[in-house]
Amino acid sequence: MPSRGPKGGRFHEPSVEELLAAERGAIFKEPGGRIRIGLVWPGSYYTGMSSLGFLSIYALMNANPRVVAERFFQPPPGQMALSLESRTRLEGFDLIAISLSLENDYWICLNILSKGRVNPERSQRRGEPLVIAGGVGIWANPWPLIPFIDLILLGEGEAQWPLILKLYVDPLFMVATKAEKLRLLSENVPGTLIPSHWPEVVLIGEAPLKKPVRPAILTWSPRGYLPPTSPIITPYTEFSDVRLVEISRGCPYGCRFCLVNIYRPHRAWPKNKIFKALGKPKKMGEAVGLVSPAIADHPEIESILDMLKDQGRIVSVSSLRLTSLTENLTRKLLSVGVKGLAVAPEAGSQRLRDVINKAITEEEILSSCRLLSESGLRKLKLYFMIGLPTETNEDLQAIVDLCEKIQKSVRAKTYAPKLVVSVAIFCPKPHTPFETAPLLVESKLLEKAEFLQKGLRKIGGVELKIDPPIWSLVQGLLARGGAESADLVRALWSENGRTKAAYRKYKALLAERDKYGRNYFLDSWPKEKYMPWRVVSVAAGPDFLAAENQLAKEGVVSPPCPPENFCGRCGACRK
Repeated sequence: MPSRGPKGGRFHEPSVEELLAAERGAIFKEPGGRIRIGLVWPGSYYTGMSSLGFLSIYALMNANPRVVAERFFQPPPGQMALSLESRTRLEGFDLIAISLSLENDYWICLNILSKGRVNPERSQRRGEPLVIAGGVGIWANPWPLIPFIDLILLGEGEAQWPLILKLYVDPLFMVATKAEKLRLLSENVPGTLIPSHWPEVVLIGEAPLKKPVRPAILTWSPRGYLPPTSPIITPYTEFSDVRLVEISRGCPYGCRFCLVNIYRPHRAWPKNKIFKALGKPKKMGEAVGLVSPAIADHPEIESILDMLKDQGRIVSVSSLRLTSLTENLTRKLLSVGVKGLAVAPEAGSQRLRDVINKAITEEEILSSCRLLSESGLRKLKLYFMIGLPTETNEDLQAIVDLCEKIQKSVRAKTYAPKLVVSVAIFCPKPHTPFETAPLLVESKLLEKAEFLQKGLRKIGGVELKIDPPIWSLVQGLLARGGAESADLVRALWSENGRTKAAYRKYKALLAERDKYGRNYFLDSWPKEKYMPWRVVSVAAGPDFLAAENQLAKEGVVSPPCPPENFCGRCGACRK
């Protein structure tokens, strides 16, 4: 992806030399005598270096003196996949580790493996290094990548990678056969799934004869661990020259469409550990990005902001829940240099916000936006979602009406922030209360997007961004697919990521019906049919998800997790 240069200006594609010259904190080691790990991000440098999860695993690996981890990104067309640090191919590494977050990027894994001279098909690999994959995407449903990966990590990397590295630095482990390595890894590392032990012929609705795998979760607050921070600072990323730090994990609110449910329970890093991880500022005005699904719900957030201000640091935040916004918190955010905020009403009508468990009223939304405007905020980004269960045209019109009310409210002030409306398309995700919801066809989604575009165009003065509907369709097929979904990954790879062309190859699946005339994707998932993603047993299990789905149908809002946790509703705190 083209990136903005160190001093801003026009977008351009930087060379490898430019990228490395602009980085601060990259790790270079002589490979001799060390375990070499190729750490793969299935996408561009720009997106990979914006991922705190990817960067924190890079730091964790390289903290081991007997390990050297080097980064791989999607290579330019016609070029080999070479590591950023030493410009060597994947085939020369002892271990390949892939970080997976977004289903639509799965095909890039195959591309990078192939261009690194490693066969993407697991069954055809012989002496090549083991290929291990983890990340929230494959954690939620491993089936789309079962034929391509040797070992799948389900859960949080900090609970797994130290154990993996401990095995790999043992000389006896390194001379073991591939089968022996996999056995030792599965016996000593929690949350591991060996794809070769799972039948690749399992189709949608057929249960495999295997016990579900429980993901590995970091115990809280983990002794000996500090919050993840980005070890490398670079201008060529979304968070240009910003050091990211995680301040909490999971979310207390439980929006019924959100995959963050998989990270239950909500866990906040202690303030002293956050600042120990950040270290002392290198200069006045050093930029820090606070990362969490629920920034304002950290119990020490105001104290954290005060301390960052005292250190002369400038702060950016990922997003903010409007119900947590107070006048005092707003003032503190602005005092540390926050110039833009992203907030997520998600739905325009109160009825639909109740359905999705977004417990916020229109008055709270408007009053919070007024507060932000009066404080001098320069940019306000509003997140909405279309295609949600039970959504009607009245709900879509409610988005338009709400945006108009927000615009009028902030324009009445001296410093009106720029309004940006970002619209995502709902995709039913595994392990969420809406995991059984139908997937809308492209024509329906296009109708909804056009309805919204026309309505917001009449208002004027609002920048609108809508995800392409085809992305949601492909994402939905991969998110809930069984073994057959690997064919869609192959199709995307063969079409070099051209989503429409790959979708056409795979579209026949959406025409299939069972003897009752039902399609598992386009209709609500039948209760009697097995869900392929149940090979993973998450903390908030099926009973809780089904109960939340019923509350959604009734339009009933569930309470958030209490600060002390252990409320007993989903059971995650007991696991």
